[in-house]
Amino acid sequence: MFAKDLERLTGVPAAGDSSTLKKYSRDASLFEIRPRAVAFPRNVADLKSLVNFVRDNKKRQPELSLTARTAGTCMSGGPLNESIVLDLVKNFKKINKVRRLNKKEGRIEAEVEAEPGVLYRDFEYHTLRAGYLMPSYPASRELCALGGMLSNNAGGEKSLKYGKTENFVRHLKIVLADGKEHLIKPLSSAELLEKTHEANWEGEVYRKISKLIKDNYEILKEAKPKVSKNSTGYNLWDVWNKEKDIFDLTKLFVGAQGTLGIVTEATWGLVKAPKNSGMAVIFLKNWKSLPAVLREVAEFQPSSMESFDNHTFKLALKFWRGFLGILSRNPITLLFGFWPEFKMVLRGGLPKLTLLVEFEEEDGFSAHRKAEGVVKKMMELGITARFLEEEEARKYWLIRRESFNLLRHKFRSLQTAPFVDDLVVPPSRVREFLPAVYKILDQGKFFYTVAGHLGEGNFHIIPLMKLGRDEERAKIRPVMKLIHALVFRLGGSMSGEHNDGLIRSPDLRVMYGKRIYKLFEEAKNIFDSQNIFNPHKKIGAEWEYAEKHFRRD
Repeated sequence: MFAKDLERLTGVPAAGDSSTLKKYSRDASLFEIRPRAVAFPRNVADLKSLVNFVRDNKKRQPELSLTARTAGTCMSGGPLNESIVLDLVKNFKKINKVRRLNKKEGRIEAEVEAEPGVLYRDFEYHTLRAGYLMPSYPASRELCALGGMLSNNAGGEKSLKYGKTENFVRHLKIVLADGKEHLIKPLSSAELLEKTHEANWEGEVYRKISKLIKDNYEILKEAKPKVSKNSTGYNLWDVWNKEKDIFDLTKLFVGAQGTLGIVTEATWGLVKAPKNSGMAVIFLKNWKSLPAVLREVAEFQPSSMESFDNHTFKLALKFWRGFLGILSRNPITLLFGFWPEFKMVLRGGLPKLTLLVEFEEEDGFSAHRKAEGVVKKMMELGITARFLEEEEARKYWLIRRESFNLLRHKFRSLQTAPFVDDLVVPPSRVREFLPAVYKILDQGKFFYTVAGHLGEGNFHIIPLMKLGRDEERAKIRPVMKLIHALVFRLGGSMSGEHNDGLIRSPDLRVMYGKRIYKLFEEAKNIFDSQNIFNPHKKIGAEWEYAEKHFRRD
């Protein structure tokens, strides 16, 4: 009934049948939240109508809110909502023609506009045809959409070289709480002054947010996590570049998880697509050699330094047919594709950690020479390493990228429970961090895998659990507190890419302290005083609410 009334009052197609609501009640997280209705906006006018409807009825129906959703691959519960979920994949999937910039801006050489519902794989196909790439894609590159990448400030295997999504969003179009679409872009001091003098809702927003950031500039800079990746809180510390005198609110909206408005289009910066690559794989038997390995490999300036642990390796060997079936249907390949790994394990056991070190260069010779240089250096240190040919490199990338999906699909009696799935510590503290995390998880008797972006100290830990059991769910919070305390003690962040969502938002007060959290609240209130957009994320989040919505099946 609610969906029909919503459609009648807003003119926006909506559904409220049981199968639709069930589909949109989940993402890749450990939560399940059933919405009242799912709306399918066809254009910006429909989004405006929905925002105006919620704004005008919020006092009488305070539970009304809007949560934008694209591909539903979020691991933190970001697109889940008890009120109205907006499907932007169905209709918001336009991509414009790639344009080369007249002048190269750092690594960025081209740009293109695209709507949030565009799947990354389609976007990449489009940009590669023009010879360019947007390199901040996550491991879920074959499944995720641009809206989710932008909402979570995604990063991935290439962020060691290129940085995260925030570095590639140039302009945004967003429907804000006033029910209008706004263009958000970097402003000079003169342009910002002009904005703050406008006698309208937008002018008031710019006056308040610029005052908040400039008045608290020093403490915000100090609060910024001292790691290369962070997707927690509101990125207030990067909005004003004091040295260049540029005020850029795209830095705030990227990673805000849809809590400040609904993005309708983004202008993406693109880099020249790399033509050649070379890869080395390194097998570590213990943690002792890790600092030396990281130090030596960094000297070669790799584009990626990824890792997965012995638990992931064991799964790859156990389900080798599934992996190689994706790579090739050739029975000879299926038979011999994993023979080097089987042989290595039979001779010396599983490595503690497997490192993938990739180099991208204009010519293949340079890329291969660097990869071979890494192998030689590792051999000098007495560490097993190999140069990988293209087919073998694909196999190892598949293990790294598909480990989460493997867990989800191969263990039907267990559920993936991502609650410490995106931890970041300074690379210099990795040797201390990983053994401590393993100890905590082993004491809790978890079955889990660890993979991640080793070059940046960013790790994805995915336990498997029987979430239908009370005693299993009861283990989550205590272990989460222990691991977060460890991360904070080492100067890290509880999320580098996956964002706060339902799972980490309650701990923002602990991570940042009351003073910074208060500034987060003020920022939310400036843009969304009625809490129209995506409640229970970032601000006002409580662990009791999150715990109540754990999946039970």
